[in-house]
Amino acid sequence: MKTLLLFFIGLYTYSYSQTFEENFLGDDFALYKGVLFKASDKPNMGYKNFFYGDLKYCERPYDPHILYPVKNSTIFTEKDSIVNRVFLVEDIVNYKGEPFTESTLFYTPILVLKDTVTRQIIYFKYDPDFKFYFPFVTSEIIFDESILCARIERKVDDFTDEIKLTSPIMAGKNLSPVSIIKVIDKGVATYYLSLLTYGQTVTVDGTGVIILFSDGTKWNKESKIDVDATENGFRYNAFIPLTTSDLELFTSKTINKFRLYIYDEEIEPIDAKKFTIFLKCIQSLN
Repeated sequence: MKTLLLFFIGLYTYSYSQTFEENFLGDDFALYKGVLFKASDKPNMGYKNFFYGDLKYCERPYDPHILYPVKNSTIFTEKDSIVNRVFLVEDIVNYKGEPFTESTLFYTPILVLKDTVTRQIIYFKYDPDFKFYFPFVTSEIIFDESILCARIERKVDDFTDEIKLTSPIMAGKNLSPVSIIKVIDKGVATYYLSLLTYGQTVTVDGTGVIILFSDGTKWNKESKIDVDATENGFRYNAFIPLTTSDLELFTSKTINKFRLYIYDEEIEPIDAKKFTIFLKCIQSLN
């Protein structure tokens, strides 16, 4: 009994001594397993039909049997019931309780949260597409490179035998602002960096790329910027071949933000770390 008590005291101390930060992983949610969660101070929509006390209520998209409902509501969970608590992500399952794998991608991932003090189990329906539905800050994410490397797409041209390796081009339902491509043609590998951002004004024939790294250094290229019209404005894209020295630079530094002509895009720290791992993965694959 004394040993068990010491264990819980140690777990409590460990949980509340952690540094928590914003880490929305999008489609790479498998990396949450074993991580600690705490409610974020920022307002968001993450308390709407996402918290359940029983897995059987997680099958329907908007089951009314939510945990800790706001008075007279079958939609919103009371935020005050979640704050000041620390949860361990014990598992990631589908609504049947089965491990969430590639074969269950058509289901909603459910994060099994265990309160580190009361040991209560809470089921949180995770939306990988929208950050504002994620109401937590997390402890440090320990990257399992094998999980990220498995998301590299590999295609072989049936006519030329050219091999194309691409890091994920989608971040949820949006295009990823930064991705890396490796093309192997007749045994020769060429790397390309794709950068994407948006603007409300149209600029044609724009040139110039500036990348700012987290250490304050910069990388410049006089590259052409392409523009396409979208429903809400204009999309700007640069497709840049990388040299050997460029590759060494990008594997040793972390992207903070970039500018395409006059249009800026800031990269979330967690996404910048993932990009560096994707680049290392692609370099090791054929």
